[in-house]
Amino acid sequence: MHLDEINHSERVLFKKKLEKLGKHKGKGTELITVYIPFGTDRGSVMGQLTEEISQSSNIKSPATRKNVQGALRKIINFLKQINFKIPKKGIVVFAGNVSEVEGRNDLRLFTIRPVNDLKTKLYWCDSKFHLDPLKEMTKPSEIYGLVTIDKNEAAIASLVGKKYEILGKFTSGVAGKTRAGGQSAKRFEHLREEAAQDFYKRISEKLNLAFLPYGDKLKGIIVGGPGITKNYFLNRDLIDHRLKSKIISTVDTSYTDESGIREIVQRSEEVLRDTDLMKERAAVNGFLEEVAKDSLAAYGEKEVNEALKLGKVKELMLSEGLDWKVIKFQCNNCGLQEEKIVKDVNYAAGREKCEKCRGQTELLEEVDYLDFMLEKVGETGAELKIISTDTPEGEQFLKGFGGIGAILRYK
Repeated sequence: MHLDEINHSERVLFKKKLEKLGKHKGKGTELITVYIPFGTDRGSVMGQLTEEISQSSNIKSPATRKNVQGALRKIINFLKQINFKIPKKGIVVFAGNVSEVEGRNDLRLFTIRPVNDLKTKLYWCDSKFHLDPLKEMTKPSEIYGLVTIDKNEAAIASLVGKKYEILGKFTSGVAGKTRAGGQSAKRFEHLREEAAQDFYKRISEKLNLAFLPYGDKLKGIIVGGPGITKNYFLNRDLIDHRLKSKIISTVDTSYTDESGIREIVQRSEEVLRDTDLMKERAAVNGFLEEVAKDSLAAYGEKEVNEALKLGKVKELMLSEGLDWKVIKFQCNNCGLQEEKIVKDVNYAAGREKCEKCRGQTELLEEVDYLDFMLEKVGETGAELKIISTDTPEGEQFLKGFGGIGAILRYK
């Protein structure tokens, strides 16, 4: 498995999981976060959690007290279940009542594996999960600047990963070529030129403001637009020299609004070939070619899982639009541990019966389906590509193929 592909997939899943965790809100200070770096002493963590159970008996609200103690016990049980085997980069455990309905309990436990080494050891009890140290890990490592310009308007955008974002749209106020009555042609042209210069200066200032703070993370700037205006703009030497040195290409486009930004992306495949956006396009198009040839492709949950079991999968492709989860639970009677894929976002875990003895079960952990598949793929030697829904190709993959596909090693 290629390290860069797995790292990228891990980062996509990591960011998505943080977004989900950030939506949970407690009714009081009853959501617990525990950061456990690799190498942390087991006794100190378990001792602190046990002490917190004792301390929580002082909480005045019976409901909050019950939820906090229940969450702490869930965390203790989880750490016992994994025998305190902490991943190399550490682990963060979240637990608490995340029910949005007043008076109803939904006590759940989530875990997340950091994408960078976890340095922080932390216990936190609040009305929301503590995510700030993890969010620091999601900041973009590289960014591209996109600019379209002519004498009448301009647009500035950033390209981060697979998604571009419009940062600003601007109009120049430069008069049309038909002059007002009473103005000489020379005077009129001088006024037009003056307005154009002011416009170029304004766009240069916006560019400096937007992209200079990124420093070395800014990998390049591409400037587009119809005709020669873009070249004239660049020759004015109004852009900060640190940005000027990062202009890697100019592109002819028909438009200077958001459509022009899209044109830049479409016409810069060679320049942007190492970006996540172009890698995703290549992956989906390669998959579609195999489907069209009825050759080395599989799609649909059943067919792809069968191919995974047989070791036939070379590349597993999953849409980040798959909002499924995997629940892991254990029978209180016979101790059997089971997993179940849940596709209904409103499914409330906790009523599962043991397949073996039909006894009551306890929910151990809830895992995002994509996270679950990342681990599964790691056991087969296949590559995992997470396909976004931010591109036309990504949307087609989700809607047309259910968001699950694979390139096979052999039929």
